[in-house]
Amino acid sequence: MAARARGLGLLRGGLAGLPALGRRAALGEARHVFRGFRSSGVRHEAIIISGTEMAKQIQKEIQRGVESWISLGNRRPHLSIILVGDNPASHMYVRNKIRAACTVGICSELILKPKSVSQEELLDITDQLNMDPRVSGILVQLPLPDHVDERTVCNGITPEKDVDGFHIINIGRLCLDQHSLIPATASAVWEIIKRTGIETFGKNVVVAGRSKNVGMPIAMLLHTDGDHERPGGDATVTIAHRYTPKEQLKIHTQLADIIIVAADFLTFRSYIFNTKALDSLVLKPGSEKPKEHLASCRAPAIPPALFNYSFMSDSSCETKKSFSLSAPQNSSSVNEDNGGCMKIPSWSSNCHSQKVSRELGSHLHWNLLLNAFSGIPKLITSDMVKERAAVIDVGINYVQDPVTGKTRLVGDVDFEAVRKKASFITPVPGGVGPMTVAMLLKNTLLAAKKIIY
Repeated sequence: MAARARGLGLLRGGLAGLPALGRRAALGEARHVFRGFRSSGVRHEAIIISGTEMAKQIQKEIQRGVESWISLGNRRPHLSIILVGDNPASHMYVRNKIRAACTVGICSELILKPKSVSQEELLDITDQLNMDPRVSGILVQLPLPDHVDERTVCNGITPEKDVDGFHIINIGRLCLDQHSLIPATASAVWEIIKRTGIETFGKNVVVAGRSKNVGMPIAMLLHTDGDHERPGGDATVTIAHRYTPKEQLKIHTQLADIIIVAADFLTFRSYIFNTKALDSLVLKPGSEKPKEHLASCRAPAIPPALFNYSFMSDSSCETKKSFSLSAPQNSSSVNEDNGGCMKIPSWSSNCHSQKVSRELGSHLHWNLLLNAFSGIPKLITSDMVKERAAVIDVGINYVQDPVTGKTRLVGDVDFEAVRKKASFITPVPGGVGPMTVAMLLKNTLLAAKKIIY
């Protein structure tokens, strides 16, 4: 019983101590903790869960935990972040993490390395940080360059300092229902569910996406036994992935009490959408930012805010023709042609093949291009959701607003339509994103206090 009570304390946000709560009592307490709901104004519409407000509450809890820890004579928690390359999105994420760490009183340092850094040098850095007693947590911002094996680097961080929760030991312990540092995004989803009071016991859950960093750990947290050392959700979980046909996905989601959309562009291939006249897409380094790009595209579009590249197309295709987009399985599938471009053979349309300038490779890492296509706008539509289901959207997509012409951030769920049927729904932005940063900071404090290891 002591072990179970200890585990509940870890997962219920007890940062200053480990309260011995029963499972039902803990869930009841969680229902009364969070007050960050935003009413949609109509009674039958979903309650919009403000991840921003929830994250602020968690950060206050972490700040109190940090102050209490220091008052006992302990060293202030310290987070070391390794950032490789010039991926604008990665730099933005890291800035948010450093800013949030400062807010709660956690020291942080940023170690910047060029994209040409060798895997051996990165492993040397993690070895030094592993042995540094002042460092509580270590984070390597992903993605890494192609010549670096991400799994090797993640496993180079000692498990007790692995605040991203990606080390093979942390993942293994998670799968065995043991205490571990849980991947931040999965932990964010789990925390949203608990603090909102969404019941999981015996419920049907669909997780759209099976990535090892997000979809898989979310599924593990939700389906495992609530009475184990690391209590789970006792739900019946269905995992959809890239080989799940859209019609089958719809069958599963229509039966689901909870839908968690953690899909990415490489997971759900051949997504059909409409676009304006599009013949070829060429990205040239040093060009002006595009004023128009895939204006009516409902699928992932590269945000002009992230790139200093231009998009060019001609009018040889009919307007709003159906356009089927399939991502390459890996960058090795890219073959050079004689035109000075890299041709992506598995991206096809009723027009010509898409082309990406070969020069792109020297200015922009290939993973950044794929990272821009992370998610599928409106993958989950209202007809796929049953009445009063809870919907949690992990997707991140940049699309062009048809009214303002500006780029905006959306998720994988058709938010405005689904909110009219769901009981709870998370927005994008302001949903899972801020919570992910908060849970990373929580992991850092747990690592500093050596509660798990």
